[in-house]
Amino acid sequence: MTELTFLGTGNFLAPPGRYWNSFVMDASVLVEPSPIALPHLRRCGFEVDGIEVVVVSHFHADHCFGWPFFLQAAAEPGGGRTLYVAGPPGIEAHLESMNVAGAVQSVTEMARANLDLRFIEVDGTWQEAGPLRFRAVEVDHVPYLRCYGYLFDRGNQVVAYSGDTTPCDGLSELARAADVLVVECNGRHVPPGARPSHMDEDAIRALRAAHPGVQLILTHLGEQVDTGSMGDVTVPEDFERLTV
Repeated sequence: MTELTFLGTGNFLAPPGRYWNSFVMDASVLVEPSPIALPHLRRCGFEVDGIEVVVVSHFHADHCFGWPFFLQAAAEPGGGRTLYVAGPPGIEAHLESMNVAGAVQSVTEMARANLDLRFIEVDGTWQEAGPLRFRAVEVDHVPYLRCYGYLFDRGNQVVAYSGDTTPCDGLSELARAADVLVVECNGRHVPPGARPSHMDEDAIRALRAAHPGVQLILTHLGEQVDTGSMGDVTVPEDFERLTV
């Protein structure tokens, strides 16, 4: 069994009652260091120094702009503990540039002095980040960013996460391999005929029909999403803990 704690379940606009998408797996893996990751970790009773791995799906702001705050909180105790960060190619440079843009280069320097920071660029194979065994699968989100979903090997089950995606081969691969799939459902957000960049209710219903054996858990929800229209799916609230 795996415990998932949702720090936030909303999309980029953080609709009423839902903060930006982020969750913790088994108290030690932070998936998406969103802008609210640090205060919501504390609200949910997690110690920052208990987070051993941070996973980033892509470089949009709602998925990683909480990094400077989390990093300083992680670095302050010192002790040289190891913190793994897995993400797309260029992950280390991207997160460092975020601290530069925020005029907090000192946080980067503190982390280098006080932590054993290990950045892992995903490559599509099974990889290890400390206690976490994972495989990244590239998905289709926007044409200007490489975006990834993940398969997490939890020993007796595989928990998958879609990142931001549209219906695509990568998403189907995740669903085929998973027992549980945390999948985004941003909802319709572009005019008819325009290229979508997210999942909507119809896409979730099609995914459910194509993969009836996988448990679907929705996140990255837009205010416009009709959460009651998609049948057998789980829709967590912010701060909710699920055992799957």
